[in-house]
Amino acid sequence: MTRSCAGTRRGWSRTAWSTASTSSTSPPTYAQQLLAEGLLDDPARRPPLVLLGGEAVTPGLWRRLAETEGTCGYNLYGPTEYTINTLGAGTFECADPVVGVPIDNTDVYVLDPWLRPVADGVPGELYVSGVGIARGYLGQSGQTAHRFVACPFGEPGERMYRTGDLVLRRPDGNLAYLGRTDQQVKIRGHRVEPGEVEAAFAAHPAVRFAAAVAQPDPGVDGAYRLAAYLVLDGADLAAVAAEVCAALPDHLRPTHYAQVAAIPLTVNGKADTKALPEAKPLGALTSAGERGPATETEAVVCELFAETLDLDDDEVSAVSDFLAMGGHSMLALRLAGLLRREFGPIVTVRDLFTLRTPEALARHLDEQS
Repeated sequence: MTRSCAGTRRGWSRTAWSTASTSSTSPPTYAQQLLAEGLLDDPARRPPLVLLGGEAVTPGLWRRLAETEGTCGYNLYGPTEYTINTLGAGTFECADPVVGVPIDNTDVYVLDPWLRPVADGVPGELYVSGVGIARGYLGQSGQTAHRFVACPFGEPGERMYRTGDLVLRRPDGNLAYLGRTDQQVKIRGHRVEPGEVEAAFAAHPAVRFAAAVAQPDPGVDGAYRLAAYLVLDGADLAAVAAEVCAALPDHLRPTHYAQVAAIPLTVNGKADTKALPEAKPLGALTSAGERGPATETEAVVCELFAETLDLDDDEVSAVSDFLAMGGHSMLALRLAGLLRREFGPIVTVRDLFTLRTPEALARHLDEQS
């Protein structure tokens, strides 16, 4: 077994690497929205470096940055439990998205379930050790013992962090990210365990069964959204969702819902997610009877709402709330771009979180025109 240590940054100066390690990174989903809004269109204003982190980088984003003259992308991988970054690689180093090689004073291991090193090209779980490792989780000794384990390859007493990330080492030495070994997913940069969301809903007295599913977000390439499927005991879906979500942090709140008679199960007794019906934003499920657009401006804004939120036109009314319909910061950036192309630079992303309905936005647009 070869101890995997940090190598020199190929084509990357020490000064530049230091800057990348201490600068802010952009989640790939946000970076893709910036590119869609013209970040790289003007050669005179292109940023020379785009730092990515927090989520898996899509091949399309990696390729776009690699092919843009005068700009390179750099992917930084670093779990919270290892301060601050752990791995890194640039678009000038690999044709495909990778999380790269370790930074200085950091060791990484790709291991099987028995903590044995796997061969290059074979998937395994990523373990990290070095000076950046945390002491553990405050007040959670059991979770600390599960994630921070003894390192059989280091000095006596050395520990390594079990990331839960599945990777493989490529022939060029770079590590490629394959996914999670557990059920965690990234929702707008936050690690989310759907089981935690299911437990929160299942604790409600009116919920007989709950399933939380991470689904690809059609509005943002490479992003995920949470959908909740509930079997209710004569309760109102909107009321239950509001009550449970009030106690959850924002990134754990599902944006889409469906009330079902029963959760379909596989032969192994697990929720059969492929057999579940399509979930809808809560606002789309409770918008029956709301008025349609009364002006031409309202009609256009309703159409752009539907396009952004991946809904049918008749599911958006003039008083539909952008956030209640599943909107979030990434989709707000997209909607602002669509409104800008249609009406000019009158609406900002901030406006979408205050003027949240087509009615309010249309009134603002008409007043400013």
